[in-house]
Amino acid sequence: MEIRYSEKAVKQLKNIVKGDKRSASSIMKTIEDYARSPKGKFDLKILKGKYGDLKRLRIGKYRIIFEDEEEKMVVYEIKHRQEAYRD
Repeated sequence: MEIRYSEKAVKQLKNIVKGDKRSASSIMKTIEDYARSPKGKFDLKILKGKYGDLKRLRIGKYRIIFEDEEEKMVVYEIKHRQEAYRD
């Protein structure tokens, strides 16, 4: 599965790398693992409300908001859990 990142997600990931390289590495690895095998064991949830039918992938203190179609995964946001659902 191809992974695409929104500009916002890239910016958020760069900020995480500056402050917490271990978490950033874990986030990247988990996203790649999910893209390779979406049926694996992941803390995954389908969201409702303003996020429509997007999915949330939990990785430690961080939440990845994304959608996946047949051969494409689009990552929209990568946020700390306290900020993930605000806006």
